[in-house]
Amino acid sequence: MKNIILLIFTFIFFVFSSCDSAKKIVEDKLSDNSDSSEEVIADITGEKPQEDIDTTVVQLSKKEIKKLKKEREKQEKIASGDTIPFLKKKWKEFFPKREKRKISFPSIYSEKPKTILLLYPFNRSKKEEASQMYIINIQKELSQRGYYIIPASLTIEENRNDTLFSSKYVKPYEIKKYKDIYGADAVMFLTIYSLDKPWWSTKISSTAEYCLISTKTIDTLFYRKAEFNYDSPIPPYKAKKADDEYKIDKSNIPFFGACYKMQESVFMDFPYGPYNKKYLKDTNDFSYQKYMTYKIDARPS
Repeated sequence: MKNIILLIFTFIFFVFSSCDSAKKIVEDKLSDNSDSSEEVIADITGEKPQEDIDTTVVQLSKKEIKKLKKEREKQEKIASGDTIPFLKKKWKEFFPKREKRKISFPSIYSEKPKTILLLYPFNRSKKEEASQMYIINIQKELSQRGYYIIPASLTIEENRNDTLFSSKYVKPYEIKKYKDIYGADAVMFLTIYSLDKPWWSTKISSTAEYCLISTKTIDTLFYRKAEFNYDSPIPPYKAKKADDEYKIDKSNIPFFGACYKMQESVFMDFPYGPYNKKYLKDTNDFSYQKYMTYKIDARPS
């Protein structure tokens, strides 16, 4: 009996060991076949068989992740051209550098324009009278600075129908025709974005864009976009205390005075012209930035 049991166990062990050996042989053959198949495909296509990819995952620490993130942000800034440090950028924003006028407006000093034509403004504000208010006050400011301004009364009707809404789309022949017709050395393009006084506020706000272009070279001689806030002494009021709505007498709102103060601020650093005794003597005087935000408080103290 013992011999029979021993023979049975021996037979079972032999069967399992033979199955395991057969499995290993099959796996080896399959691996050999896959390797050989990849080599055959590589020979046919001319491509190299793919190498085993290292799939090992390395977990970085928080410090290493932060360092990689900073390095990536730095490379992105360099690629975009933004290489000014944050503190230096903010310092320039709050305390802009004042450049000399010969650096800010070199073309005015080199071309020396004498006669300027004011085109009828492209008025995008809700106030129809804004165009005439601007033209009158700009004409006054530039005349006082020593330039001959072609009288707006002679050209206002024609320019009203032939307004070029933006200097960016001007073609050379459109500028040079003003030299031939009026003898203008430069043409002033003006876009009025807003001129308004909300009923709930005492402030008159206005935003406009100025662009002076030479009729000789088609170069931009002067450019400025100004946002102006004039704190007027005209507050909103109620006709009767029992009224629910505030009312305001629009005829008393000093829009014209606000336009005058705005042009005075916009052109305060404009180089003096040939009909002013300071002509070519202001090259080293300061100039403002192209984008100006200016505030005036006119309320009684």
